[in-house]
Amino acid sequence: MEAIEKNLTRLTGFLDRIGGLIILPLISIVVILDVGLRYIFNSPFIWGLEFTEWGLLLVFLFAIPECTRTHGHVRMELLIGAVNPYSQKLLSLFYCASGIFIYFLLARHGWEEFWFDYELGRVTEYLSLPYWAWTGTMFIISVILLAYYALRIVAVFIKTDAFTHVESNIFED
Repeated sequence: MEAIEKNLTRLTGFLDRIGGLIILPLISIVVILDVGLRYIFNSPFIWGLEFTEWGLLLVFLFAIPECTRTHGHVRMELLIGAVNPYSQKLLSLFYCASGIFIYFLLARHGWEEFWFDYELGRVTEYLSLPYWAWTGTMFIISVILLAYYALRIVAVFIKTDAFTHVESNIFED
């Protein structure tokens, strides 16, 4: 389990860095240039908005697994801290079950859309980016998140060195 956690940590950290250190600065540069060209020369990039939309979606998708891994989601700390350890386990299980349900539906939809877009050869209007790349990315990220939630369910019951981000006091009954 620790080897799986280590590999997933490497993968999600890599994706997060791509989103934060490469894609986000590129979006900023394109937007700054686009605004400058629009207001100075009245000639913006025709593809600027499309690039920005796709870039922001990728940044969002690439950040979700790392946010999930580090327990970075917004949650009710007052509620978690106010209940007994058994209830904390139940809340963690509910959280994981909800995540599995949502990301299973997204993975299934992403897989179906991936093949639909691939077979039709659909591309974006200006940059000719293939839609199947987006839906394939959505599928892959959903599978990674399904793995995280499944492993977190195991971590709720079995204290391991992996998943140290799971609250330590939920294991103490």
